[in-house]
Amino acid sequence: MTELSTKQQYLILVATSLGVLMSPLLASMIILGLPAIGSEFQVSARDLGWINTAYVLANVIFLVPASWFVNRIGYKKSFIIGTAILAATAFLAAVSPNYAVLLASRALSGIGVAFLVITGIAIITRVFPPDKRGFAIAINTTMVYIGGTVGPALGGTLTELFGWRSPFLLIIPLVLLSGILLSLFMKTEFTVPVRKFDGIGAVLYALAMFALVFGITTITDSGSLLIAGIGLLLFIAFIWYEMRKENPLLRVRLFAENKRFARSSYAALLNYAAIYAVTYMVSLYLQSVGQLSAAETGFILLFQPLVQAIATPAVGKFSGKVDAKYLTTAGMIMTIIGLLLLSGLGLSMTNVALYIIIAQVFTAFGVSLFSAPNTTTIMSSVKPEEYSMASSLVSVFRMAGMLLSMAVCMTVISVIVGSTALLGPAVYAEFTAALRISMLISVALSFVGLFFSWFRGPAPNQQ
Repeated sequence: MTELSTKQQYLILVATSLGVLMSPLLASMIILGLPAIGSEFQVSARDLGWINTAYVLANVIFLVPASWFVNRIGYKKSFIIGTAILAATAFLAAVSPNYAVLLASRALSGIGVAFLVITGIAIITRVFPPDKRGFAIAINTTMVYIGGTVGPALGGTLTELFGWRSPFLLIIPLVLLSGILLSLFMKTEFTVPVRKFDGIGAVLYALAMFALVFGITTITDSGSLLIAGIGLLLFIAFIWYEMRKENPLLRVRLFAENKRFARSSYAALLNYAAIYAVTYMVSLYLQSVGQLSAAETGFILLFQPLVQAIATPAVGKFSGKVDAKYLTTAGMIMTIIGLLLLSGLGLSMTNVALYIIIAQVFTAFGVSLFSAPNTTTIMSSVKPEEYSMASSLVSVFRMAGMLLSMAVCMTVISVIVGSTALLGPAVYAEFTAALRISMLISVALSFVGLFFSWFRGPAPNQQ
């Protein structure tokens, strides 16, 4: 879209970035309210994890079929639909009378965010020329970190002053503003020719993901291993079906045909699997074992996203000039150091806040070095007509990584703490052990991601 002026390009970037801001802002704000939610609805430490897991699971299930709808109805319309869904579900969460309604609202909000994340990166990739694309994607990624930066402190303060429902109310006007801005600034609609919708593939994919995640996260419950096994079989059937279909829901063959795209996607999956649940676990640790308030915890947790928000744009400027494997591999190493530090948290520690901040700084630089170059690599390794598909896959792998991260932590809590135990002094020792084990598993995932990050295949100018 070279006919757009520079001003128009950046106004569109502002609109899409504001939309992308909503997901991390809401997620990071609500984490500080988990203890209050658990107390009000009498929910165990493990089941509190479903506040985020329900949202991420719905998101990752809907992302793949949503890319077909986005191509059919257009990027602009899809983005506006996403903002409307997210605003409505934020209101539903704010007035939830019980835990079941709250979980339902979180799942529905995952569907709304699916539209935003698919169209956000796809619009930017269409609007900006290749020489500016890396920087624009870095700015878009930075908004994720800005949401994570202000979210903990803002969410902790709002929860302490007005209760855990107040962060949801704050989201409503912000997300509506994002939709209004895009409708005003983006005059052109982007559509891609689509073929018949792959309904069988969509059903197989949804059932497989749900069964896998539910079975793994409730692994200590009767029948959960069977459910997880069924999910794995369904996922294998989905891949087999998609490989043989002429117009598949998900272009599985692309992973075999494009090594750079595939390995960059695997690296993204493992990176998010290693880091996503850290905030969840550390937040519960600080408010339980550390005996800190929600506001105090929020201010401690803001350091990681704050560093990421500052460092990511600088890294984005180099993402088009340096082979991504150097930046992303260095990022994975920094992340491993941060996770190893967090695995050292114990029941009684002096200067625990400073210790966690230092660990966060390492993790933050790691994520900054990894995220924008890796996303730019993925988007630059496909054809223009595949942008929305690649954009949806970027989000699928990110969300799948988040699901894996939450599944690991919830499973470890189930095994070590118990599936029904409330987070009180009686289980502080067990919860601390669960946190330590979860961080060490995350380190192991990061080492696997390190391999894919370095051996991702030659850059386009080397092919």
